[in-house]
Amino acid sequence: MTGDKTHVLKEGTSYLFTDDGVDGAYGGFRNLLAEGRRGLIVTRTHPSRVQQAHALDCPIMWIAKSTKASSGVMSLEPTRLMKIHSTISDFIKATKGSVVLLDGLEYLITENGFSSVMKAIQLTNEEVAMNDAFLLVPIDPRTLETQQLGYLEREFTLPDENARRIRFR
Repeated sequence: MTGDKTHVLKEGTSYLFTDDGVDGAYGGFRNLLAEGRRGLIVTRTHPSRVQQAHALDCPIMWIAKSTKASSGVMSLEPTRLMKIHSTISDFIKATKGSVVLLDGLEYLITENGFSSVMKAIQLTNEEVAMNDAFLLVPIDPRTLETQQLGYLEREFTLPDENARRIRFR
């Protein structure tokens, strides 16, 4: 299906994409941008690769240890969780109803430990709720322990069946 808007993503909600993972999250993100929302991508994937794969018109921030500025790439250090949180928070406060895709949660957990990342996510989720924003987070459940996945599933909303069935190109 293309262009079908039968999915139900609600403002002020953070979504965890486990079944469709990255494809589902980018598809939902693309659809919300098509509705006229402003978007931000914070990703472990280099921004040029994201642009090649998805051709999205929005800022892309790279989660990377590299501090060198390379051809206009905006980067965030993975160990500076509060900087990542404040970057996302500032963006959603500036534009009510905006959408943020955070792709790289597994990497943040590797660099900071699950507990620290969970605390940052909880703070971010509060900002999402207060500003009628959307947070879309893809994750591969095979990368987490059962208890960790349970904590994330409790903190996030899983997209409904309609959202999972839609395939975006």
